[in-house]
Amino acid sequence: MERSEPIFQRIIAPNDFAKDRKPIIQRIQEKLDAKLIVYTASSFHPIAQIMIQDVCLFEDLLRSAAGAEKGYLMINSPGGDPDAAEKLLMMCRERFTKAFAVIVPDYAKSAATMMALGSDKILMGYLAELGPIDPQLRMAPAPFPGETIPARSFIDGLESVRKRVIQDGDPVQLYYPMMAQIRPEILARCQSAIEGSRAFAEKWLKKYMLKLDPRQAGLVAEWLSTGEKYKSHGKVIDFTEAKEVLKLNVEKIDPNSDLWADIWELYCRSVHFLHGRQREGAAKLFESESVSLTMNIQVTVRAAPRPSPLPQPQVPPTGPPSKAEEPEHKN
Repeated sequence: MERSEPIFQRIIAPNDFAKDRKPIIQRIQEKLDAKLIVYTASSFHPIAQIMIQDVCLFEDLLRSAAGAEKGYLMINSPGGDPDAAEKLLMMCRERFTKAFAVIVPDYAKSAATMMALGSDKILMGYLAELGPIDPQLRMAPAPFPGETIPARSFIDGLESVRKRVIQDGDPVQLYYPMMAQIRPEILARCQSAIEGSRAFAEKWLKKYMLKLDPRQAGLVAEWLSTGEKYKSHGKVIDFTEAKEVLKLNVEKIDPNSDLWADIWELYCRSVHFLHGRQREGAAKLFESESVSLTMNIQVTVRAAPRPSPLPQPQVPPTGPPSKAEEPEHKN
Protein backbone atom coordinates (compact mmCIF):
# COMPACT_ATOMS: atom_id res chain seq x y z
CA MET A 1 0.00 0.00 0.00
CA GLU A 2 1.33 3.45 -0.94
CA ARG A 3 1.71 5.28 2.38
CA SER A 4 1.35 8.74 0.79
CA GLU A 5 -2.00 7.94 -0.83
CA PRO A 6 -4.83 10.21 0.38
CA ILE A 7 -6.73 8.40 3.12
CA PHE A 8 -10.22 9.75 2.48
CA GLN A 9 -9.92 8.84 -1.18
CA ARG A 10 -9.80 5.19 -0.10
CA ILE A 11 -12.47 5.16 2.60
CA ILE A 12 -15.38 6.57 0.65
CA ALA A 13 -15.89 2.87 -0.07
CA PRO A 14 -17.05 0.51 2.77
CA ASN A 15 -15.41 1.27 6.10
CA ASP A 16 -16.00 -1.95 8.01
CA PHE A 17 -14.62 -2.60 11.49
CA ALA A 18 -13.60 -6.24 11.00
CA LYS A 19 -12.13 -5.77 7.52
CA ASP A 20 -10.71 -2.24 7.73
CA ARG A 21 -10.20 -0.78 11.21
CA LYS A 22 -9.41 -3.93 13.21
CA PRO A 23 -6.35 -4.83 11.06
CA ILE A 24 -4.99 -1.29 11.56
CA ILE A 25 -5.39 -1.57 15.33
CA GLN A 26 -3.51 -4.87 15.24
CA ARG A 27 -0.68 -3.35 13.17
CA ILE A 28 -0.32 -0.45 15.62
CA GLN A 29 -0.21 -2.89 18.54
CA GLU A 30 2.59 -4.83 16.87
CA LYS A 31 4.60 -1.64 16.31
CA LEU A 32 4.11 -0.43 19.90
CA ASP A 33 4.29 -3.85 21.56
CA ALA A 34 1.24 -2.98 23.66
CA LYS A 35 -2.55 -3.09 23.56
CA LEU A 36 -4.41 -0.21 21.94
CA ILE A 37 -7.85 1.15 22.81
CA VAL A 38 -9.42 3.97 20.81
CA TYR A 39 -11.79 6.75 21.94
CA THR A 40 -12.99 9.05 19.16
CA ALA A 41 -15.48 11.87 19.68
CA SER A 42 -17.38 13.15 16.67
CA SER A 43 -16.57 16.72 15.68
CA PHE A 44 -20.02 16.86 14.04
CA HIS A 45 -21.99 16.22 17.25
CA PRO A 46 -22.86 19.11 19.61
CA ILE A 47 -22.44 17.14 22.85
CA ALA A 48 -19.76 14.51 22.24
CA GLN A 49 -17.91 15.40 25.44
CA ILE A 50 -16.36 13.08 27.98
CA MET A 51 -19.14 12.15 30.39
CA ILE A 52 -19.89 9.65 33.13
CA GLN A 53 -22.01 7.63 30.67
CA ASP A 54 -18.74 6.68 28.91
CA VAL A 55 -17.76 4.39 31.78
CA CYS A 56 -19.70 1.30 30.71
CA LEU A 57 -18.43 1.36 27.13
CA PHE A 58 -14.92 2.22 28.28
CA GLU A 59 -14.89 -0.74 30.64
CA ASP A 60 -15.80 -3.04 27.74
CA LEU A 61 -12.75 -1.71 25.90
CA LEU A 62 -10.49 -2.37 28.87
CA ARG A 63 -11.96 -5.84 29.43
CA SER A 64 -11.13 -6.68 25.83
CA ALA A 65 -7.50 -5.86 26.66
CA ALA A 66 -7.53 -7.82 29.94
CA GLY A 67 -4.19 -9.26 30.95
CA ALA A 68 -2.12 -6.65 29.11
CA GLU A 69 0.30 -4.79 31.37
CA LYS A 70 1.09 -2.10 28.79
CA GLY A 71 -1.54 -0.09 26.99
CA TYR A 72 -2.10 2.94 24.77
CA LEU A 73 -5.20 5.10 24.62
CA MET A 74 -5.65 6.84 21.27
CA ILE A 75 -7.98 9.73 22.01
CA ASN A 76 -9.60 12.50 20.02
CA SER A 77 -11.92 14.62 22.14
CA PRO A 78 -12.83 18.28 22.81
CA GLY A 79 -12.99 17.55 26.55
CA GLY A 80 -15.91 17.33 28.94
CA ASP A 81 -16.53 16.45 32.58
CA PRO A 82 -13.23 16.45 34.54
CA ASP A 83 -14.62 14.07 37.16
CA ALA A 84 -15.58 11.56 34.46
CA ALA A 85 -12.15 12.04 32.87
CA GLU A 86 -10.44 11.19 36.14
CA LYS A 87 -12.54 8.05 36.51
CA LEU A 88 -11.61 6.89 32.98
CA LEU A 89 -7.96 7.65 33.74
CA MET A 90 -8.11 5.63 36.96
CA MET A 91 -9.59 2.71 35.02
CA CYS A 92 -6.71 2.82 32.52
CA ARG A 93 -4.09 2.99 35.24
CA GLU A 94 -5.70 0.10 37.07
CA ARG A 95 -5.71 -2.11 33.96
CA PHE A 96 -2.35 -1.16 32.45
CA THR A 97 -0.16 -1.64 35.50
CA LYS A 98 3.26 -1.55 33.83
CA ALA A 99 2.92 1.35 31.38
CA PHE A 100 0.15 3.58 30.11
CA ALA A 101 0.57 6.10 27.29
CA VAL A 102 -1.74 8.34 25.27
CA ILE A 103 -1.74 8.90 21.51
CA VAL A 104 -3.13 12.18 20.17
CA PRO A 105 -3.63 12.12 16.39
CA ASP A 106 -5.47 15.44 16.16
CA TYR A 107 -6.73 17.08 19.35
CA ALA A 108 -7.22 16.17 23.01
CA LYS A 109 -8.48 19.30 24.70
CA SER A 110 -9.55 20.28 28.21
CA ALA A 111 -10.64 17.13 30.12
CA ALA A 112 -8.97 14.98 27.43
CA THR A 113 -5.72 16.85 28.14
CA MET A 114 -6.25 16.03 31.81
CA MET A 115 -6.37 12.34 30.94
CA ALA A 116 -3.17 12.70 28.92
CA LEU A 117 -1.43 14.37 31.88
CA GLY A 118 -2.07 11.22 33.91
CA SER A 119 -0.20 9.00 31.47
CA ASP A 120 3.48 8.07 31.41
CA LYS A 121 4.02 9.46 27.92
CA ILE A 122 2.08 11.30 25.19
CA LEU A 123 2.64 10.46 21.53
CA MET A 124 1.67 13.42 19.36
CA GLY A 125 1.21 13.66 15.62
CA TYR A 126 2.85 16.66 14.00
CA LEU A 127 -0.59 18.36 13.85
CA ALA A 128 -1.72 17.23 17.32
CA GLU A 129 -2.71 19.63 20.05
CA LEU A 130 -3.40 19.64 23.75
CA GLY A 131 -5.09 22.53 25.53
CA PRO A 132 -5.57 24.39 28.82
CA ILE A 133 -7.68 22.74 31.51
CA ASP A 134 -9.24 25.89 32.98
CA PRO A 135 -12.82 24.98 33.97
CA GLN A 136 -15.81 25.98 31.87
CA LEU A 137 -19.24 26.46 33.41
CA ARG A 138 -22.41 25.56 31.56
CA MET A 139 -24.94 28.29 32.17
CA ALA A 140 -28.68 27.75 31.87
CA PRO A 141 -30.50 28.62 29.79
CA ALA A 142 -27.92 28.50 27.01
CA PRO A 143 -28.70 29.42 23.41
CA PHE A 144 -26.80 26.38 22.08
CA PRO A 145 -26.29 22.87 23.56
CA GLY A 146 -22.99 22.61 25.40
CA GLU A 147 -22.28 26.36 25.44
CA THR A 148 -19.98 27.25 28.33
CA ILE A 149 -18.34 30.27 29.97
CA PRO A 150 -14.82 30.20 31.50
CA ALA A 151 -14.96 30.07 35.29
CA ARG A 152 -12.10 32.56 35.33
CA SER A 153 -14.24 35.19 33.58
CA PHE A 154 -16.52 35.56 36.60
CA ILE A 155 -13.59 36.14 38.94
CA ASP A 156 -11.84 38.45 36.48
CA GLY A 157 -15.03 40.46 36.02
CA LEU A 158 -15.33 41.06 39.75
CA GLU A 159 -11.64 41.96 39.99
CA SER A 160 -12.04 44.45 37.13
CA VAL A 161 -14.83 46.23 38.99
CA ARG A 162 -12.76 46.30 42.18
CA LYS A 163 -9.80 47.93 40.40
CA ARG A 164 -11.98 50.54 38.76
CA VAL A 165 -13.41 51.56 42.11
CA ILE A 166 -10.16 51.45 44.13
CA GLN A 167 -7.56 52.54 41.56
CA ASP A 168 -9.55 54.65 39.10
CA GLY A 169 -11.88 56.21 41.64
CA ASP A 170 -15.12 55.23 39.94
CA PRO A 171 -18.14 55.69 42.22
CA VAL A 172 -19.16 52.33 43.61
CA GLN A 173 -22.82 53.19 43.03
CA LEU A 174 -22.11 52.98 39.31
CA TYR A 175 -21.67 49.21 39.61
CA TYR A 176 -24.60 48.42 41.91
CA PRO A 177 -26.82 47.01 39.11
CA MET A 178 -23.97 44.82 37.87
CA MET A 179 -22.95 43.62 41.32
CA ALA A 180 -26.54 42.69 42.13
CA GLN A 181 -26.37 40.07 39.37
CA ILE A 182 -23.19 38.39 40.68
CA ARG A 183 -24.20 35.50 42.89
CA PRO A 184 -21.69 34.60 45.63
CA GLU A 185 -22.30 30.86 45.20
CA ILE A 186 -21.34 31.11 41.51
CA LEU A 187 -18.05 32.81 42.43
CA ALA A 188 -17.36 30.11 45.01
CA ARG A 189 -18.14 27.42 42.45
CA CYS A 190 -15.76 29.04 39.96
CA GLN A 191 -12.93 29.17 42.47
CA SER A 192 -13.51 25.56 43.52
CA ALA A 193 -13.55 24.40 39.90
CA ILE A 194 -10.24 26.13 39.15
CA GLU A 195 -8.65 24.66 42.27
CA GLY A 196 -10.04 21.23 41.38
CA SER A 197 -8.45 21.31 37.91
CA ARG A 198 -5.14 22.45 39.33
CA ALA A 199 -5.18 19.72 41.99
CA PHE A 200 -6.07 17.08 39.38
CA ALA A 201 -3.12 17.97 37.15
CA GLU A 202 -0.63 18.30 39.98
CA LYS A 203 -1.66 15.01 41.58
CA TRP A 204 -1.30 12.91 38.42
CA LEU A 205 1.78 14.67 37.08
CA LYS A 206 3.61 14.15 40.38
CA LYS A 207 2.55 10.52 40.46
CA TYR A 208 3.62 9.61 36.92
CA MET A 209 4.86 11.85 34.10
CA LEU A 210 6.75 14.42 36.19
CA LYS A 211 7.37 12.35 39.29
CA LEU A 212 11.08 13.25 39.14
CA ASP A 213 10.35 16.97 38.98
CA PRO A 214 7.52 17.83 41.40
CA ARG A 215 8.22 21.56 41.14
CA GLN A 216 7.59 21.49 37.39
CA ALA A 217 4.44 19.46 38.00
CA GLY A 218 3.13 22.27 40.21
CA LEU A 219 3.98 24.92 37.63
CA VAL A 220 2.33 23.03 34.78
CA ALA A 221 -0.80 22.47 36.86
CA GLU A 222 -1.01 26.19 37.64
CA TRP A 223 -0.31 27.33 34.07
CA LEU A 224 -2.91 25.06 32.55
CA SER A 225 -5.70 25.52 35.09
CA THR A 226 -5.85 29.17 36.11
CA GLY A 227 -6.43 30.84 32.74
CA GLU A 228 -3.65 33.36 33.39
CA LYS A 229 -0.80 32.01 31.24
CA TYR A 230 -3.11 30.61 28.56
CA LYS A 231 -5.90 33.17 28.18
CA SER A 232 -7.95 31.21 25.65
CA HIS A 233 -9.48 27.84 26.50
CA GLY A 234 -8.99 26.86 22.87
CA LYS A 235 -5.27 27.72 22.87
CA VAL A 236 -3.23 25.27 20.79
CA ILE A 237 -0.51 23.54 22.80
CA ASP A 238 1.50 21.73 20.13
CA PHE A 239 4.38 19.33 20.50
CA THR A 240 6.99 22.08 20.81
CA GLU A 241 5.04 23.93 23.51
CA ALA A 242 4.38 20.71 25.42
CA LYS A 243 8.01 19.62 25.19
CA GLU A 244 9.98 22.82 25.63
CA VAL A 245 7.71 24.99 27.78
CA LEU A 246 5.69 22.53 29.85
CA LYS A 247 8.53 19.95 29.92
CA LEU A 248 6.07 17.07 29.50
CA ASN A 249 7.18 13.61 28.44
CA VAL A 250 5.96 13.88 24.86
CA GLU A 251 7.17 12.12 21.75
CA LYS A 252 6.58 13.36 18.22
CA ILE A 253 5.48 10.66 15.80
CA ASP A 254 7.52 10.78 12.61
CA PRO A 255 5.04 11.95 9.94
CA ASN A 256 6.83 9.80 7.36
CA SER A 257 6.71 6.61 9.42
CA ASP A 258 4.48 3.58 8.96
CA LEU A 259 3.26 4.10 12.52
CA TRP A 260 1.90 7.56 11.69
CA ALA A 261 0.35 6.26 8.46
CA ASP A 262 -1.57 3.65 10.44
CA ILE A 263 -2.57 6.06 13.22
CA TRP A 264 -3.79 8.65 10.73
CA GLU A 265 -5.72 6.12 8.69
CA LEU A 266 -7.37 4.71 11.81
CA TYR A 267 -8.30 8.21 12.94
CA CYS A 268 -9.69 9.16 9.51
CA ARG A 269 -11.69 5.95 9.33
CA SER A 270 -13.11 6.57 12.81
CA VAL A 271 -14.14 10.12 11.89
CA HIS A 272 -15.59 8.91 8.59
CA PHE A 273 -17.60 6.22 10.40
CA LEU A 274 -19.11 8.76 12.83
CA HIS A 275 -19.81 11.26 10.09
CA GLY A 276 -21.76 8.67 8.13
CA ARG A 277 -24.05 8.07 11.11
CA GLN A 278 -24.99 11.62 12.04
CA ARG A 279 -28.67 10.93 11.56
CA GLU A 280 -28.47 8.18 14.15
CA GLY A 281 -26.88 10.63 16.62
CA ALA A 282 -23.44 8.95 16.57
CA ALA A 283 -21.41 10.92 19.13
CA LYS A 284 -18.48 8.65 20.05
CA LEU A 285 -16.73 5.51 18.88
CA PHE A 286 -15.00 3.09 21.27
CA GLU A 287 -12.80 0.41 19.69
CA SER A 288 -10.13 -2.18 20.38
CA GLU A 289 -9.01 -5.14 18.28
CA SER A 290 -12.08 -7.10 19.41
CA VAL A 291 -14.70 -4.48 20.32
CA SER A 292 -16.46 -1.74 18.36
CA LEU A 293 -19.07 0.29 20.24
CA THR A 294 -20.90 3.44 19.19
CA MET A 295 -22.60 5.87 21.57
CA ASN A 296 -25.59 7.52 19.94
CA ILE A 297 -27.01 10.68 21.50
CA GLN A 298 -30.08 12.24 19.93
CA VAL A 299 -30.32 16.00 20.35
CA THR A 300 -33.59 17.87 19.92
CA VAL A 301 -33.26 21.61 19.48
CA ARG A 302 -36.42 23.50 20.26
CA ALA A 303 -36.95 27.12 19.42
CA ALA A 304 -37.71 29.31 22.41
CA PRO A 305 -41.37 30.39 22.43
CA ARG A 306 -41.92 33.91 21.23
CA PRO A 307 -43.27 36.23 23.88
CA SER A 308 -46.86 37.28 23.38
CA PRO A 309 -47.16 40.82 22.00
CA LEU A 310 -48.17 43.44 24.49
CA PRO A 311 -51.76 44.62 24.12
CA GLN A 312 -51.95 47.84 22.13
CA PRO A 313 -54.00 50.72 23.55
CA GLN A 314 -57.15 51.46 21.63
CA VAL A 315 -57.16 54.97 20.17
CA PRO A 316 -60.62 56.51 19.74
CA PRO A 317 -61.38 57.71 16.22
CA THR A 318 -60.92 61.39 15.46
CA GLY A 319 -63.01 63.75 13.38
CA PRO A 320 -66.75 64.39 13.31
CA PRO A 321 -68.99 61.40 13.84
CA SER A 322 -70.60 59.81 10.83
CA LYS A 323 -74.36 60.04 10.31
CA ALA A 324 -74.82 56.68 11.86
CA GLU A 325 -72.96 57.86 14.88
CA GLU A 326 -74.66 61.27 15.20
CA PRO A 327 -76.63 61.56 18.45
CA GLU A 328 -80.33 61.85 18.19
CA HIS A 329 -81.61 65.29 19.28
CA LYS A 330 -84.98 65.56 20.89
CA ASN A 331 -86.95 68.77 21.17
